[in-house]
Amino acid sequence: MIKVDNMKKVYQTGEIMFEALKGVSLHIEKGEFVSIIGPSGSGKSTLMNILGCLDNASDGEYCLDGNTVKNMSDDAISELRNEKIGFIFQSFNLLPKLTAVENVELPLIYGKQSNKKRKEMAEKALSLVGLGDRMDHKPNEMSGGQRQRVAIARALVCEPAIILADEPTGNLDSKTTEEVMAILKDLNKLGNTIIVVTHEPEIAEQTSRVITVRDGNIVSDVRQVG
Repeated sequence: MIKVDNMKKVYQTGEIMFEALKGVSLHIEKGEFVSIIGPSGSGKSTLMNILGCLDNASDGEYCLDGNTVKNMSDDAISELRNEKIGFIFQSFNLLPKLTAVENVELPLIYGKQSNKKRKEMAEKALSLVGLGDRMDHKPNEMSGGQRQRVAIARALVCEPAIILADEPTGNLDSKTTEEVMAILKDLNKLGNTIIVVTHEPEIAEQTSRVITVRDGNIVSDVRQVG
């Protein structure tokens, strides 16, 4: 599903160069539930942005579900990202004036589905995360946990190859965090490939594989049992 070989990322400001990734290699198979953990400045966010096709590596190879990203045009990368990756963000990134179902429909707007089909797909995704009775509510009429469920439904609606979650529980209390992680576990059991980027060990412990990043390198890659 994901194949990264000797990936490097260098940022340059004037004459100052900073190597955020120093030759990272990793493979993630279809159906895995993986966390990428590390402190602020470790390189995990840079790695996430490249895996999500939001940024380009300075060197190395990245293959996403059989597609080699290097040398692809910006348009081709955007199309690949929209087709293959569903994003879940810490801040939810919902449009306040739209209802839950309208927010979930957004990734489908550029597709070929009819309005009716888009709504059906959005309603199905919301039902899957337990919000079948909240479809017509706007974000300000929902709790933080419900808003994050809408964001998860939006990530799911296009049936992407990978769900990439960036600190998905960062703005949630402990009870709601448990609920969101339970949804992600259930989605993984259904066959979804899920990558969670986090700085919280207690979140990483709930995934089946933990990749630890520090100072631009992968320092451990542990598969967990249970």
